Amino acid sequence: PNQAKVEAMGVALARRGPDGIGRYGAGDVSMIHRRLAVIDLENGDQPLYEPGGAALIANAEVYNYVELREEFGAAAFSTHSDCEPPLQVHRRHGVRFADYLRGMYAIALHDPAENRLLLSRDPFGIKPLYYAETPAGFAFASEPQALIAAGLIEPRVDAARRYELLQLQFSTDAPTIYAGIHRLLPGETLVVTGGRIVERTRRAALPDVAPNGAAADETAGLKVLDTALRDSILVHQRSDVPYGMFLSGGVDSSVLLALMAEVNETPVRAFTAGF
Repeated sequence: PNQAKVEAMGVALARRGPDGIGRYGAGDVSMIHRRLAVIDLENGDQPLYEPGGAALIANAEVYNYVELREEFGAAAFSTHSDCEPPLQVHRRHGVRFADYLRGMYAIALHDPAENRLLLSRDPFGIKPLYYAETPAGFAFASEPQALIAAGLIEPRVDAARRYELLQLQFSTDAPTIYAGIHRLLPGETLVVTGGRIVERTRRAALPDVAPNGAAADETAGLKVLDTALRDSILVHQRSDVPYGMFLSGGVDSSVLLALMAEVNETPVRAFTAGF
């Protein structure tokens, strides 16, 4: 790949990752990563590698990384980064590796042995990931403007998507307002070989049916909900840097704040903006 264009993409995304820059190249694949450090501040620089030769860069917080590390054993890892376990999961489960992750993520994983690049986005679509198929090959980034800054796509607005954006304040489905730039759908994994998408899989955000042991009445239901919320709060707080909470002022964020105050020994840092 044209390294000048790859570097231009990195410059365009610099503000997203002020804590470091990482580069990767193998065969027909080049990647650049701007890091915002949250876990394993000293050793968690990307790309991350595994013994089989696969490499990963990500904009992610993988909340079940502690459980995955226990499952695979500490000897399987060279860092304490929450983004390293997906490499081991991929070695075991292949293209469906994202099915075993809990968190918010946009992951790019290149496996030279299989000659494939995998792109995965979390089931709720929290982390953004965009791509373009061009005559020069396949390109992806955390923001459309990185693809434009590198000269891979002309900044031409799709009129239909423009009206949709103005009416809804967001655009739906995979196409964006920029002609030729698409987004990965929530829960989608793309398999790219030779600069072309050869396979797509999709992971649902929610189960089709209620889990076994669903609550029989309101009291039991509230207990199940409380347990789920408490578990979610605990794993979201796995961090090596200070964190706070941004309040919308509604019932949902107030419940989360109350639980955070309950499970933390020190007061929760909260910031509220009024307009």
